[in-house]
Amino acid sequence: MSLAIELKYTARMLLKKPMFTALTILIVSIGLGLTLYAYSILNNLVFKPMTMNGDTPLVAIEAKYNYNHQYRMQADPFHLLQLDQQLGLFTDVAYYYEGTTIAGGAKSTNSKLQQAKKYNATYTSWNIFEIAGVQPILGRGFAPEDFYDGAESVFVLSYEIWQRDFNSDAKIVGQTVSLDAMPSRVIGVMPEGFSFPQYAQIWQPLGPDYLNPIEATRNSAFGIARLKPDATFAQVEAGVASFNTQIEPELMKDFRWRLSDNGEYLIAKPYKHASIVQYYTIFVALFVVVFLILALACINVSNLLLARVNERLKEVAIRVALGIPRKRLILQMLWESVFICCTGGLFALLFAAYGLEVSNEILNANFTVENKKPFWWDLSLEPSAIVLLIVSVVLMIAITGLLPAIRSLSNDFNAVIRDGTRGALSKKAAKAGRVLVISEILLSCVVLVIATILLVTGYSAGTADYGVDTDKRLTAQVQLSPEKYPVRYDTEFEYQDRINRSDMYYKLKETLEAMPSIEAVSFMSQLPGRGEGTSYFEIEGRAAQVWNENPYSNNELVAHDSWRAIGMEIIQGRAFDYRDREDGALSIMVNQTIAKQFFPENDAIGQRVRRVNARGASDDWYTIVGVVSDTFHGSTMRSSSASYNSYHSMDNIGPWRLYVALHYQGNEAAIKQALMDAVNTVDPDLGIYHIQNYDDLINQPMLLVLSVSKIFLLCGVIAAFLAASGIYAMAANSITQRTQEIGIRRALGSPDNDIIRLFMNQAIKQLAIGLAIGVCLSLLLVSTMTNTLVISNTSYVLSLVCVPLLITAMVLLATFIPAKKVIKMEPSDALHHD
Repeated sequence: MSLAIELKYTARMLLKKPMFTALTILIVSIGLGLTLYAYSILNNLVFKPMTMNGDTPLVAIEAKYNYNHQYRMQADPFHLLQLDQQLGLFTDVAYYYEGTTIAGGAKSTNSKLQQAKKYNATYTSWNIFEIAGVQPILGRGFAPEDFYDGAESVFVLSYEIWQRDFNSDAKIVGQTVSLDAMPSRVIGVMPEGFSFPQYAQIWQPLGPDYLNPIEATRNSAFGIARLKPDATFAQVEAGVASFNTQIEPELMKDFRWRLSDNGEYLIAKPYKHASIVQYYTIFVALFVVVFLILALACINVSNLLLARVNERLKEVAIRVALGIPRKRLILQMLWESVFICCTGGLFALLFAAYGLEVSNEILNANFTVENKKPFWWDLSLEPSAIVLLIVSVVLMIAITGLLPAIRSLSNDFNAVIRDGTRGALSKKAAKAGRVLVISEILLSCVVLVIATILLVTGYSAGTADYGVDTDKRLTAQVQLSPEKYPVRYDTEFEYQDRINRSDMYYKLKETLEAMPSIEAVSFMSQLPGRGEGTSYFEIEGRAAQVWNENPYSNNELVAHDSWRAIGMEIIQGRAFDYRDREDGALSIMVNQTIAKQFFPENDAIGQRVRRVNARGASDDWYTIVGVVSDTFHGSTMRSSSASYNSYHSMDNIGPWRLYVALHYQGNEAAIKQALMDAVNTVDPDLGIYHIQNYDDLINQPMLLVLSVSKIFLLCGVIAAFLAASGIYAMAANSITQRTQEIGIRRALGSPDNDIIRLFMNQAIKQLAIGLAIGVCLSLLLVSTMTNTLVISNTSYVLSLVCVPLLITAMVLLATFIPAKKVIKMEPSDALHHD
């Protein structure tokens, strides 16, 4: 009966001020919902160890990540084997590398694949499915004999490709399909959703020389291992560090190119971490920001409930005087917090579930073109998230209900009853209030600064001038079959094999440019806006003492007459022509910035340069034959290739894969079809994929960052709302509790402006402390992301100027409004205010 009375009393108190109740529930819902949402993202994408169908985590073993070129580095399988044998911490180790393969085309025996299709291929050792603990639902997985010299070419299909391109044919196992213009037999189909290790659509055997190597070679692969039940990841890290120390002398002698610039070789990371290492610091920053928002929400609800308790202080004093136990009063006040936090928790669950559903749609849309979404990026609320919600609600109840209740019952109730007022604010309470205001300021500053920096940086990436024309430009990747267009190394046919591959691109270029709707066609190894990474070069006669003190440039292969298709132009010298096609031709073109920076006398033409690296200088000197307009060969992902670019003729290189850009007139869909028709006319076995307009191509590397930046923006808006409401509530509560003091000051003749100035000065001091700490913490967090992003200078200006100004305006306004309200009261009323 007593509980029912307490609940009725709680309901009456909450319904008495419905706006207050709604506001506090909203704040709780926002804080807990965002926490639950971010936890689910981070747990799915990063922090939850990947075990697949095993009991122990999977570990990635590879070479140190190359931040300059923005890609993971593979290691020698021989070294991976040595490491496994030395550590003895793994039940098994598999090797793999990822690429693309072209299926179907002219030689396909399957009617569904008469049009060549590109698939994400994983070339793997035979035990990849055993390590994952997953076997095919049709047919079989790989066996050791599939990897012998002379073994039949076989592959395993993903469930999705089996459904989409093979009509879920139950008899698919045993059929032959053309892969890279060579017949290969389907031996199995994997279960739905399985794309291990990342986004595989088909699996093919590694070459036999990758398995059980007896010496170091130039072969490279990623390693993936499963920990033994009694092994720890800390033991793996220590073992890898020791192995690196032992093997360094051998690498320095024969394989120095495998070492990173700071001399590191192998690294071991939890598999999920390794797969997104370039984004890891951004996710950690998101985790910190969301934690800060949860702290803001707790502080705000606590302050709102404390202000509500202060309003009922006289009532509480009378109930204490009547003999009601303080523990019962605490319980009564605690019920309000229980209701608010539990109701907010339910709404938070709905908000988080909806947010994750929307995020899944965004991720799927972002990866539609290249189909490279890691298979575990399927966001959902897991049982651990529900446990986190329950624990968070309990802690929030304690913080927002129990502490304010205990604090309110520590007042001198005799003075409250005697004077009929709330009483003066104690020094301890006043100090605590100032600390909370400072906390609100610094937390909101951190969230808003980081959100602004990421948002502006992402926007700058999408609207940056890359030095090329992107309007009415269609891009794609073209891939030749290595089987159909081989290179017979170290033979008299090697040069001709390269020319044959280049001629295929020129034949496609000629076919496309003959179409009336196509103005021009460009072929490059990476188009401006997508190229990453740089190489150091030495200018003849001007070598630096240390190799990495030489200038650097991004290097790309380019076909003849490729500049006009993307709006570039030749500034000086000549374009590539038949002279650069000759065997052994060593010509190079540089951009305008290199010419001005290193050849100020306008004498770049005829100068010679050569590449240099940690292994020393190459023997080949390249002669500069032309200067082209500046472009930016790289996204705003971390890269040092912003200013310097150089170009080589593709002719006597004959790459297997190139980007193509078409300048067209008319409808984009019609041009896509024209491109496909031209490919089928030139060579049906030619792979053409990732077809998209130029703007979408540029945005691809930034899609994940842009998605995260939108989350940060949401965090920033929420932080601003919480900070504004929280600071106002605290300022109003603090000033209201000093109503008597203000009445006395005014009765003694103190001017109103002096009283307002008193509160404003106090607010300015709190503001200065909070902003100083907040800006420092923000810059510390942002500095952890500079290996991933080139932070926009504009974002620094906006975040470090506009955000403090916004917070300053909020704090001063939140202080001025309640102070002005109290000043309007008559001194006699202020002295008896309750």
